[in-house]
Amino acid sequence: MTQEAEPPNEDTMLLGSFKKTTPAPPAHATRPLPSWPSTIFTSVLMGLAFGLAFYKSHVFEPASIRGQFLFLKFIMLKVFFGAMGTGALLLAALSYLNFPQFASLQSLWRPTAATRGWLTGPVLGGALLGAGMAASGACPGMVLAAWGAGTTDSIYTIAGGLLGGLVYGYKADLMQRALLDRGPRGPTQSGKEYANESLGMPYYVLAAALGVVCLTGCVALEYLVPWRSEVPERLADSMGQSSCDFGSDLGSFVASLWKCPAWPPSIGGFLVGALQLPAAMVMETLLGSATAFAVCSAAWVNILPENLLPDRSAHPYLYVFATPHPKSWWQIPYVASAVVIANYASKSDDDYGGATGAGFWPAFVGGFVLIFASRLGGGCTSGHGLSGCAALLVQSWIAVPAMFAGGILTAVVWQVAS
Repeated sequence: MTQEAEPPNEDTMLLGSFKKTTPAPPAHATRPLPSWPSTIFTSVLMGLAFGLAFYKSHVFEPASIRGQFLFLKFIMLKVFFGAMGTGALLLAALSYLNFPQFASLQSLWRPTAATRGWLTGPVLGGALLGAGMAASGACPGMVLAAWGAGTTDSIYTIAGGLLGGLVYGYKADLMQRALLDRGPRGPTQSGKEYANESLGMPYYVLAAALGVVCLTGCVALEYLVPWRSEVPERLADSMGQSSCDFGSDLGSFVASLWKCPAWPPSIGGFLVGALQLPAAMVMETLLGSATAFAVCSAAWVNILPENLLPDRSAHPYLYVFATPHPKSWWQIPYVASAVVIANYASKSDDDYGGATGAGFWPAFVGGFVLIFASRLGGGCTSGHGLSGCAALLVQSWIAVPAMFAGGILTAVVWQVAS
C-alpha cells in the first residue's frame, strides 16, 4: 500500500462541484490507497474469473437477457441471485469481523446517494438502463464477454457505450442541475444512505439474511428451471459428452468447469459474487463495470495538446475520470482480461461467434443508453444490482426494480412490434 492523497472519486467531486453538503469523512475514508501493482494484478485475476463466469453461464447472450425480461429464460436471474447472495454473505463477514476495508468502501459509495434525488437518479437512470439492456441484449459488464466471444454487433454496443459516457461527461453539470439535484432524497438527507442505518440494525444481520434469501432463490430457480434446458441449442452435441457430466468427485467437477461449454448459471453467479472479496480487500471498493466506459471516454484528454482540451472548469467530470486513480482505473485491466478469457474459452469450445447479436441500431443505441443511464443513476447492473443491493445501499434497491421495469416494458413492446 502506498500513502498518497486520494483524489476525489466521481461523486465526491460532484459534491464539491455542485455545492452539496455531507458530514465530514471519517478517519477510515483517508486510508492509504492500494498500490498500482497490487491493483492491476488483482483486477486482472478478477477479470479472468468474471469473464469466464459470464461466458460459461451464457448470460452474456442477447437471447438470455431479452429472454429474462420476457420471463422465457431465467439464466440472468440465477446469476443475479447467486452473485448478490454470495457477495452479501462475504460483506456481512467483513462487517462482523470489523475489517476497516468495509467501512472504507461504504464511505466511498455514500456520495452516490447524496448527489441524486430518488426519482431523477435511480428511478429514471434505472429504468433507462433496463431499456438499454433489453434493446442491446447486453449490460456494461456482459457486453465485454460478448465481444470476447465474438457475438455479432457487440462491438457496436461498446461503441455506443463509449459515446454515451462521453456525452454524459460533457453534460454532467447540466444533468446535475436539471435532474439530479431535484426530487425527494428520503433518509439520505440525514446521512442514512444504507438500509441498516435507517432500520437501526447491524449491517451483518440484514446482509446475512439477504444472502440466504438470494441463494435460496437461486437454488430454487435451478430446481424449477433445470439449467440444461436453457443451454443454447447449438451446444446440444457438446453437452452430451462426458466432459459435461460435472461428476461428484472434485477432479471431474473441476475438469467439467473448463471443458464443458456451459455451466449451471448458479455457479457463474457464485463465482462473480466471490469477487466482492478481493475488490473489497485490495481496492476497497465493490464490483462494477460502467466506470471503465467513463474512464475510456475521458482518457483522450490526456493525449490532446493543451490548446485543444475542453475547459477544465466547465467539464470537471471528464477530468476526474481522465486522472489515473486505482479506485476507478482498476476496471480497465478487469474488463480487458474478461474480454481475453471469453475469447480464449469460446475458441477452445469451438463456439466463437456462436451467439446471435441484437442488430446494429439496437446494439448501438442500446449501448449509448446503457452507459448514459448508468452514469445518471449512479450505477450499472453490477454496480447497483450485485454490489449496491448487497451493500444495502437504499438507492440501489430503488434502481434495480426500476431497471427490471424498464427492461420488461421495452422487451414486451419490442416483442409485440416485431
